[in-house]
Amino acid sequence: MAIKPSPRLALLLLFQHMIAAAMVYATDLPSLLRLTIILLVALSLIYHLARDAFLLSPDSWHEISLDNRYISIAVRDGSSILAQVTSTTIVSRFCILLRVRLEGHHLLVSRVIFPDALSAGEFRELCVRLKFA
Repeated sequence: MAIKPSPRLALLLLFQHMIAAAMVYATDLPSLLRLTIILLVALSLIYHLARDAFLLSPDSWHEISLDNRYISIAVRDGSSILAQVTSTTIVSRFCILLRVRLEGHHLLVSRVIFPDALSAGEFRELCVRLKFA
């Protein structure tokens, strides 16, 4: 299943980062510290938009294929990763929170997949296969 850029995810990331920046701005921290934290929030927004929403980063996931509890992930830089889908993966009709354990790694990796990142049939198929995996 080929993953496409997701405008919904881009808007959600923008909204969340704007709220975080506004909360930092509203605090009583010294101006230089506030500016530094807001800059870090902006850098986080740029990173996540490039990697997850617009799929421009070399480590962006471009294609996934599910086989029982294992998933093969094609990354933009041309490499392929094998991972195990964990039981903490959340599937709903609005989005999928895909949590996987990469082969040879201890920590989990999470990605959010919105319906606009796949065709309607592929999103439905992925939901069903993840629920029964």
